[in-house]
Amino acid sequence: MLKKQVNKLKSAVVSGVVALSALAAPFSAAVTPSLTATAAGTDDYAKLLQYSLYLYDANMCGSDVGEKSALSWRDDCHTSDEVKGGFHDAGDHVMFGLPQGYTASSLGWSYYEFKDAYIATGQDEHLKVILDHFCEFFKDSTQLSGNNVSRFLYQKGDGDIDHGYWGPPEAQGGSRKMFWTSGGASDIAADYAAALALNYINFGNAEDLKYAEALYNFSTQHNTVATDGPNTFYKSSGCQDEQANAAGWLYLATKNEKYKNDCASKQTQYLGWVDGWDNRGLGAACVYAHITNDWGKVNSYIGGQASGSNYLFMDKWGSARLNTTMQFCALVATKNSNADFKNWAKGQMDYITGSNPANKCFVVGFASNSAKNAHHRAASGYTSYEQFNMNNWDPNGDHMNPFSEYGPNSHLLVGALVGGPCDASGTYHDNMGDYICNEVAIDYNAGFVGASAGLYHFYGTGSTVSSIDGVDKIYKGGNTTPPSGTTTTKTPSVITTTTTRTPSVITTTTKAPSSTGGNGKYELKVNESYNYANMDSDERMIPFLWADFGIGAGEKVTKVEVNISSSKSIGKWQGAFGTSTKVDPDYWTMTDEMSKSISGTSGTITWNVPSATADIIQYNYGGELKFGVWWIDCTTFNIDSVVVYTNGSSSSTTTNKITTRTTTTRTPSVITTTTKAPSSTGGNGKYELKVNESYNYANMDSDERMIPFLWADFGIGAGEKVTKVEVNISSSKSIGKWQGAFGTSTKVDPDYWTMTDEMSKSISGTSGTITWNVPSATADIIQYNYGGELKFGVWWIDCTTFNIDSVVVYTSGSSSSTTTSRTTRTTTTTTRTTTTTTKPITPSVTPTKYGDANNDGVVNMADAVTIMQAVANPNKYSLSAQGRANADVSGNVDGITNKDALAIQKYKLGIISRLPE
Repeated sequence: MLKKQVNKLKSAVVSGVVALSALAAPFSAAVTPSLTATAAGTDDYAKLLQYSLYLYDANMCGSDVGEKSALSWRDDCHTSDEVKGGFHDAGDHVMFGLPQGYTASSLGWSYYEFKDAYIATGQDEHLKVILDHFCEFFKDSTQLSGNNVSRFLYQKGDGDIDHGYWGPPEAQGGSRKMFWTSGGASDIAADYAAALALNYINFGNAEDLKYAEALYNFSTQHNTVATDGPNTFYKSSGCQDEQANAAGWLYLATKNEKYKNDCASKQTQYLGWVDGWDNRGLGAACVYAHITNDWGKVNSYIGGQASGSNYLFMDKWGSARLNTTMQFCALVATKNSNADFKNWAKGQMDYITGSNPANKCFVVGFASNSAKNAHHRAASGYTSYEQFNMNNWDPNGDHMNPFSEYGPNSHLLVGALVGGPCDASGTYHDNMGDYICNEVAIDYNAGFVGASAGLYHFYGTGSTVSSIDGVDKIYKGGNTTPPSGTTTTKTPSVITTTTTRTPSVITTTTKAPSSTGGNGKYELKVNESYNYANMDSDERMIPFLWADFGIGAGEKVTKVEVNISSSKSIGKWQGAFGTSTKVDPDYWTMTDEMSKSISGTSGTITWNVPSATADIIQYNYGGELKFGVWWIDCTTFNIDSVVVYTNGSSSSTTTNKITTRTTTTRTPSVITTTTKAPSSTGGNGKYELKVNESYNYANMDSDERMIPFLWADFGIGAGEKVTKVEVNISSSKSIGKWQGAFGTSTKVDPDYWTMTDEMSKSISGTSGTITWNVPSATADIIQYNYGGELKFGVWWIDCTTFNIDSVVVYTSGSSSSTTTSRTTRTTTTTTRTTTTTTKPITPSVTPTKYGDANNDGVVNMADAVTIMQAVANPNKYSLSAQGRANADVSGNVDGITNKDALAIQKYKLGIISRLPE
């Protein structure tokens, strides 16, 4: 990253000087080369998305780079920094706040919009590693006092000093300057808040939301941009646009009206630039359009840019970055409105990937004609300025000196988007010294990643690769487009759930307490093989009954070990342990509770059980221990045994076999399917499944609240597209409010769930209808064509007992038939026996404000998070005496539990009008 000033036109637009009429086509005067969507190039969008993420592995910083980075030539660096982590800005190693915050929030936004593309291509895990590394650094850079930011690190490293060093980051020693503030950098704080809010929306980490809200409050309290440090590199023109963007995502995360109002009031009046590190106006307008479902302002501006067949050239500094970011925003608008810019974006990406006057692909390593000499210290192969002739290159001069090329020890900077053409006619120099054409940066790739995901979402073409030079961790998926002429067979009308596991002999052994405390050891011999590639998300949570371990009465679990092996090197594992507890029906371990020891073909994953958790583990009352495998390098692995250690208050040795779980079957009544031939207005098909089944919400666990129906049972005609799904429910009492979603497997997402704006509900008294208006793009890929289930999710319903009367599916109606059939659907469920003798957190003082668990004077989602943290991990998070008194709002005399957190969430979402006292 070399010194950059804000583009004059951009500055004028931001300050409101440019007239609206001048913004319609501000770059039309330039002569630009012609291109079309069918121009020569590549539509291998799966590979493009795969490659686009590896720049972040190249720019990763901290003491865990060797473990996290997918590149063989990167390792731990800058381990003497006061705050470790984050990502290097560009070809240098300084960490500027604005591009970091913008990049992380943009990447999170792309996952929010095009999750299906990431999952289908196998890139979701890679992106999560990157985003978690960003967010860990943002939280480590934020010092909290309660829920308020007391100090904030907005930059790491001095730009001028950093630019004086040319070499790999691993060899750049010494401690770097830290730029802290207690009352400024509002623009950067808001960007970090947006990134953390999106990470919470996407992946559900409650701590991310807590820090996001704190940083946003800090930003709006001070309203001052950072100048010391970034001024000559990333000079900020204000903070209101960053705040508008952050407020929008915080509203979607919390439904707090304050954030919605802020997002509205802080909107940029005139859009005149693409979403970027200094001007978040377009990004903020997009998230506000999500909130209001009004895309008019966004489409009006993008429509003036995303038209014609010329390369969109907005500025010579990183023209490819600006172009691909506009592609991303245009594809977002296309997905969410009646606009259609996808063909324009496809043509622009063809230009980027090689169909241009320079005959160059501006994505490193992607094609045989890719740029080779990106301006990047770590990849260049040089260790000093003196080793090459970069300083003789004058990008503004008339005479071009000989191009500077990579050295003999260079590395492939996989997937990096270089700056691209330095003028509108397509002039480009593949020269390491030409930092205008060949600069790379984390913000350059951000919009490019989003555009690649968006193009895959719409076109679904290409496939990932299995081998890349210099990459030792390949994230890949398959070609998910069915070959032409493929015939698919519907799944038979039986849902099979295996719940009985019969491993070999279970040996349980306990030892009487010794003078040092004693211990018990219970080993479950499993010897079961698993194929990770064939496991869906539910199967990756492998269950074992606590009762099967034969743990003695009164004992507390202190540690759990899972011993695994494989015929090949196991590599890296990511996952967690889960169990039901008295205060949390779906408890999962914190990262700091786990450790792993894996070497070659065998290893042990360990859960060091906190004392407070051990008190409430449901082995005393029934329930399961779950071993979660979110990712494992080896495809096939074996669980050899599970060993549970306790404090050992009994003395016995027993040998027995596992018991069989009790199962029940469910048989729905007659299924009536009816289709109508298309009429002159397009026709429709209607398929009704008579269900007439009763459900007790209070007795349903998290899995049972996702109620499945086989697509095959509806008898939908071949070639028809689902347009709408209705679930008709009733109850003996008033239904009240419902929260939930529809789910289904799709060709590009094995676990697709509806967006909020796709659903509507009409509930009055004791009956109602929940409706899913199926987007056209989703309808094209719903798995009823290939088997699979439609799921109706009930996250919350006011009435305890309700009935599903029928499920009605509407289609485009390309067949004409009426059939009536009876289908028996057998579902195997586990009968659980749960005794709830609780040891809650008990208040000891008089409440001052019910719900105010963190004692900051207001009741909001932060209080719910505070309670959940205290319940799940009281050793790490504790409530003050006053906080405990304020937090007990669930209406039950049971101390502080997750019911109190749920009550606060329902109160803030408007489900209940007041908190119980």
